[in-house]
Amino acid sequence: MEFSRGIAPHLLLDQVRNTIPFSLPLDSSQSAAVYLAELRHLALHPELHPELSHFEYFKLCVCAHFSTVSSFVPTDVDNQIRFKLWHPELPLHEIEAMATLVKEALRWDMTAISRRFVRSPRSGEVLSGMHGEWFSIAAGAYGALRKKSPKLALEIQTLITSEMEREAQILRDFLAAKDGIGLLGASTTIAHNLGDLDRVMDQWNLAPEDSLRLQAYKAGHENDSRFGGPLTLAGVLNKTPLSPTSMADENHRHFALRAAKCLRRSPDFLLPISPFFDDWGATIGKHPALSPEEVAEVTLCLMEGWEKLKPQQKTQAYPRALAGIESTFSGGLSRLCQYLPARAAKNLRSGPLRTACSVARKRFEENWSEAALKIALKHRLT
Repeated sequence: MEFSRGIAPHLLLDQVRNTIPFSLPLDSSQSAAVYLAELRHLALHPELHPELSHFEYFKLCVCAHFSTVSSFVPTDVDNQIRFKLWHPELPLHEIEAMATLVKEALRWDMTAISRRFVRSPRSGEVLSGMHGEWFSIAAGAYGALRKKSPKLALEIQTLITSEMEREAQILRDFLAAKDGIGLLGASTTIAHNLGDLDRVMDQWNLAPEDSLRLQAYKAGHENDSRFGGPLTLAGVLNKTPLSPTSMADENHRHFALRAAKCLRRSPDFLLPISPFFDDWGATIGKHPALSPEEVAEVTLCLMEGWEKLKPQQKTQAYPRALAGIESTFSGGLSRLCQYLPARAAKNLRSGPLRTACSVARKRFEENWSEAALKIALKHRLT
């Protein structure tokens, strides 16, 4: 029996090439993360595309999603891997194979194609927004298995709750180290991850008495004692305005930067956790793969993006990125302005944006760190 699929494999691979072209060199034999290696294999062997089984197509979609979700233009297969490809009439062996892949995916290298992660100051373990993408496919596996294979569904459930406990511990580690910047990065990442998990549980219409829902649903909301409180603290730190924006305000989709296609040229240009963009901007300002004209193009995108946001929510990240660019661009601000339209050059030299760019990085990060630690100390964790 044929089960419906989404985008054709060759078109999906074309989308991957469009957004992260550096990941699919057709003559590459270098080792890579599992998801990148799978895409490279299929890119090298287009004759395999028509013969892909349902499981193999699911694996392709998961790999494409993991490879591009931290890029400027992610592939649009979210709904496929979270819901549609888990067709209720699939034979059990096919669903079990898909679920096995989901279990394996939790061990994949989440840093190979993402810069949006933090490492525990105690254990060095990685906490990434891509763990939220894993939550979403794991919840799909659980939804598909809970009646057909309760034992395997319980294995998936245990992995989900164990990952939630791990993320809670990483947040505790940052709090113990009094690392406010790391605490904020962990908090916004956890809030994103739990949001992904909640959305897919809703998509599968898990009943209020369902065991996974009872353990995990809305675990990051206020006054929730599950997991000892760190997940609730993550939600608070993500939403609370700090200076003056919140981490939730800052960690949007950065649509303004999609227009600068030169940013898709290298993994060096992948965005870190916002608003801490000084180092990213410094990389842009001096990178050998970018011409002065392209650096100016990125500068314009940052300026336009800053202006388009609501006045009370103007991102702090874009001025930080601009300050970073100025610090490393050969000739500094004066020479950079030579590549900009006159009006943009004027706005970069003076006015509200110049004021924001002129805040010293040390002062900027200390303010955010101190505000985060002050809020965190009000929350008792067990």
